[in-house]
Amino acid sequence: MPEAPAAAGGKKGTWARAARRGALLLLLGALGTWTYTSSLVGVRTETRQTYRALKEELRRAGHRPHLAVLSGRRFAVDNWLLNTFGGASRNSRHLHGDAIDVLVLDVDGDGRADRNDIDIVYAILDQKLIGDSGGVGTYAGESGFFNRQMVHFDLRGHRARWHR
Repeated sequence: MPEAPAAAGGKKGTWARAARRGALLLLLGALGTWTYTSSLVGVRTETRQTYRALKEELRRAGHRPHLAVLSGRRFAVDNWLLNTFGGASRNSRHLHGDAIDVLVLDVDGDGRADRNDIDIVYAILDQKLIGDSGGVGTYAGESGFFNRQMVHFDLRGHRARWHR
């Protein structure tokens, strides 16, 4: 294998070592980005409060708040990738920090994560929490577990709905 150019500090390395370091840096960057976007860091206070209220409404109705945040605030480059390769909106509310995508697991306690769980979460968001102040959407008709079991909600300032 050919020698890599001298690294900072004057040491010589191989292309393989440089490639491993580059791959590690990419992996760490991707992990950092995923951790950021799947947390509530950068998400507006009102939107975080809506997420907490959703979990409380589930409990109040006798359901289990088995939700996981899939996406909160996004970096522009992440949104571009999701738009280009995954169908996300080019002008996603995630870019503004006022949207959250949640993975809905077994909230009704029947031992399955399915459309019934999605419908429960959608109804609470639509009827009790979001109303005309934002968007609520589901993707239950799409392939893949994460798509089918995801609910999006945002506080865009006007009503928007999609329940596929």
